Amino acid sequence: MTGEPDLDTPSAPPAAHSVPDLLLTLRQARFTGSVLVSGTPGGTIRLEQGLVTAVETPGAPAVETLLLKSGRIGEAQWADAEAAAGSASPGGRPADLGAVLVAQGAIGAAELETVCAAAVFDGAFALTLGRPGSWQAAEADLPARIALRPGVEPGQLSEETARRISLLTRLGSPPRELAAVRIRPSAQAGTAVARTSARHRDILVAATGRRTARDLAFALGRGVFAVMLDLVRMDAGHLLHREPATAAPGVPSVAPRTPPSGPPPISDGPLPRRVRGEQPLGATAARTGTPARGALSAPAEPTAAHEKSEKNAR
Repeated sequence: MTGEPDLDTPSAPPAAHSVPDLLLTLRQARFTGSVLVSGTPGGTIRLEQGLVTAVETPGAPAVETLLLKSGRIGEAQWADAEAAAGSASPGGRPADLGAVLVAQGAIGAAELETVCAAAVFDGAFALTLGRPGSWQAAEADLPARIALRPGVEPGQLSEETARRISLLTRLGSPPRELAAVRIRPSAQAGTAVARTSARHRDILVAATGRRTARDLAFALGRGVFAVMLDLVRMDAGHLLHREPATAAPGVPSVAPRTPPSGPPPISDGPLPRRVRGEQPLGATAARTGTPARGALSAPAEPTAAHEKSEKNAR
């Protein structure tokens, strides 16, 4: 479901010049549904009463991957919760999977909220890393199986995405460029591995030379942004070697394609401040369905709240 929205129906959202503009308009309308974004990687932005509750994209791990790959919950616990959510659904509509996981004691409510928030912000960040496409709003779409509730304000999501892009760019690794390379350990990594953190050692083990930052995120159950920050730190310590993704033609990605140093240390802090911005998020012209100049947000100074959520979601 991509392309030009149906502007002749009463339920069609007003014309907007970009996805962020559309999300702000839908927030004012307290819209519940989805925004389907085409392109690479593309994805689905879920909204409830205009708040963003989930961002599903093959460009970033979903909540399921973050929970299972990180070992927060086991495969059997997830399967039990899925079965319970399906059997408890009225009228064939699946029950909230997150609520079932909490009720079964598989994970605490606060920890699940942290992981869901990390997935929302990381998914929005991942949507900026590829080629933009068109968008379409869908009111009748089913809600996400597991989501952040009540959700994130669209403006806050835009600001945080811009902050992440700005941070990586200032550190000399623009995220689109970093997303396009494959990672392998450098020759110096072997002698330095004993002095690295366990998190960085995990990356060295997983970095086979065929994996991109996205692939590493899926393999380790971490956010793409969190992995990119680690790569920048490790690169500063001469632990990594980067190769263009085209240097290994025909080698498939090892991460699933369908979703179910330099920087300041990550620290606790308040929610990000609202700052205007200009980074595109697959922005498109409403009536033509073609990419348009739009903004998810402009570069902002770093804030700590969602660095904290990324740290907790590792």
